[in-house]
Amino acid sequence: MTDRPSARMKQRLNIWLSLPVAAILIYTVATIFSVSIKDGKRWQSLANAQQLKSTAVSASRGTIYDSNGTVLSQSATVYTVYADPLMLKEKLDDNDKKIEELKGYIAKEDDASKKATYQQRLDATKSGDECLDELVEFLALNLEIDTNTVREKLTKTDTQYIVLKKEVEKTVSTAIEDKLTELGIDGVRCDPTTRRLYPQNTLASVVLGHTDYEGNGIYGLEAYYDDYLSGIDGRIITAKASDGTEIPYRYKQSYDAQDGDDLNLNIDANIQYILEKELAKAVEENQPTDRACGIIMNPKTGQIYAMATSDPYDPNEPAAISDEKTAAELAGLDEDSNDYKQKQLDAWSLQWKNKAVSETYNPGSVFKVITGASALEEKAITLNDTFGCGTQIQVEDTTFHCWSTTDHGSQDFAQAMLNSCNPVFIQIGMKLGSEKFCQYYNAFGFNELTGIDLPAESNSISMPLSNMGPVQLASSSFGQTNKVTPIQMITAYSAAINGGYLVTPQVVNSITDENGNIVKKMDTVVRRQVISEDTSASMREILEGVVEGQPGSNCYIKGYRIGGKSGTSQKMDEDSTGQTYVSSYCAFAPADDPEIVMLVMVDHPTGEKFYGSQVAAPICVNVLSDVLPYVGIFPEYDESELADLQVSVPSVQYYTVEEAKKTLEDLGLEVKVKGEGDTVVKQTPVAAKIEHGGSVVLYTEANAKEETVTVPELKGLTKEQARATLDMYGLNLTAEGSGYEEEGAVAQSDQSVGAGQSVPMGTAVSVTFAVTSVGSQ
Repeated sequence: MTDRPSARMKQRLNIWLSLPVAAILIYTVATIFSVSIKDGKRWQSLANAQQLKSTAVSASRGTIYDSNGTVLSQSATVYTVYADPLMLKEKLDDNDKKIEELKGYIAKEDDASKKATYQQRLDATKSGDECLDELVEFLALNLEIDTNTVREKLTKTDTQYIVLKKEVEKTVSTAIEDKLTELGIDGVRCDPTTRRLYPQNTLASVVLGHTDYEGNGIYGLEAYYDDYLSGIDGRIITAKASDGTEIPYRYKQSYDAQDGDDLNLNIDANIQYILEKELAKAVEENQPTDRACGIIMNPKTGQIYAMATSDPYDPNEPAAISDEKTAAELAGLDEDSNDYKQKQLDAWSLQWKNKAVSETYNPGSVFKVITGASALEEKAITLNDTFGCGTQIQVEDTTFHCWSTTDHGSQDFAQAMLNSCNPVFIQIGMKLGSEKFCQYYNAFGFNELTGIDLPAESNSISMPLSNMGPVQLASSSFGQTNKVTPIQMITAYSAAINGGYLVTPQVVNSITDENGNIVKKMDTVVRRQVISEDTSASMREILEGVVEGQPGSNCYIKGYRIGGKSGTSQKMDEDSTGQTYVSSYCAFAPADDPEIVMLVMVDHPTGEKFYGSQVAAPICVNVLSDVLPYVGIFPEYDESELADLQVSVPSVQYYTVEEAKKTLEDLGLEVKVKGEGDTVVKQTPVAAKIEHGGSVVLYTEANAKEETVTVPELKGLTKEQARATLDMYGLNLTAEGSGYEEEGAVAQSDQSVGAGQSVPMGTAVSVTFAVTSVGSQ
């Protein structure tokens, strides 16, 4: 009899059998939960990555405009030309196969008409080698690449993508596509991309900056406002098959690209051009070792109208070295050497750097405006206090000298500013005291960034109060010891003359989207009031007196009310002998209600001149002479100035004699008529500036012979003497130079027509007048 399992045994067996089943069930449920719920998004993402194809749609970078709407920077479509050598070979082989097929048809065909048709097709079909040769020559010519290089890239057997050339214009891209169609082959493509263009070339380059090869801003406004300019790329999502090809109509979703916003600047391209032109002339004349820079802004709003650094680069080709000397040095070096690479990096760093924002300098006597304004505001001095000069002053163990070797004697504050007397400003600094000096130094913004909307702004290098002893205070009071940036200096100077308000300088006026809607508007930002309206008014009056008191050494322009102060500092940290200088000048107009303030700085001029009054002031004169009328600030003359005014001679050719005489005489010019005709056929001079009361010779007969005279020597003559001398010869004077009206100013050796030359009567001879001694620093 067989033993049967008991009920208890069956129960135990069922339990042991159910345990694995339960474990498997629990594991299955947990796995399903993990895959579908807990990690569902992750697995879905991986699946999408295998099943969906994502194509980026590049956003168009925003445009940068000047204040008048002139394009300074914009993006344009260009093309990357690349080859698929494997596809090209396949298409070339297809041509060879087609030729063999046509030959076979011709050999088998008995019908003469069909045979002729096949022969025509054969004659029109080029072999693979013929197509390749023709394509290589075409690409080499149009892409300006060596023929061997093109052939090598087109015949590679280990790649399906090789770039032939980037940034190709559309005309070239179209020509390549047409050539491929003509040859009946494929394997070379032109992909559209964008390139950043700067239509004004070097204009405002250090302000605009440039982009890298990926189109990202890396310098200047391009970098500072990159988030606004770059926009947001779009995307197209499509389904793809297992081999990676797109499945049409299966699934597609588009996310449109959002183009970048546009920048509308406060910078005026015309003012920028004038500033850059005059800076370039000054650099040519004075040969500074450390470049020059200039800023023009509105002192009330902080709007930057122009900002320039000498030796600008071309952002269309940012890697090209702008300095000719450095470029020549690099040309003589091995491109693979460490010396070459380091010198190239140094050259790039320098030419891309905005000197007005990123470099510091000792401001020199321009800083006396800050010392003086602080002392007046604090009532440490009054306008009636008098000070002595003595040509030097002793402070503890240090002797400080006045720039002048002649004692200025007793002076009030206005006279001391006019004379730029160092000993007086040391005394003023001592009356103010170290604590108050540092307090106002900070209040005028010298120990903080100005907040200008440009990258890489540097801060000052300043003596802290804890180390500000009597000697340091004395040196700081007239613009030595502390080093500031040009943008800090002009911002503080603006506060001294605009009513006392420290404003934030701003390059960008507004940001707009592609439809012209305002995204952001930059309103005037007043950080604080530093001095009172009364103190500021006193500073404006005093600085106007500086210009009018010594016009030959300052920014004097007839008919305008201008205030200003020159500066000449020594770079003692670089040259302990004190023979290395920085020349600067800061001017504003109109003096009673400033709308324009301008700072120029020439860093270490190496010519014969080094004072700010000699090197920097003439730049301000030339720039403001053009800029002020351009912005609607016109000269006003009194009767004495009008009588001595230079007149631009208009062309009166083809006028009747009576009309011509009236036109010229109304301008205060004398008219000499040669000939018996009724109409003017020729005149001398024309389109020239001559002295009021000068003469114009009119010829009324076509065959009339011009009367000629010999030009006299003018060097060393005063303006009155030169004018009288030329008048005796029947010639006209064009006086150049800001100091031609100052006492002691004489003609230099640069007259436009050399002595002894024969010229037509009435010719204008220009010459620069200057004083031999310097009126101020």
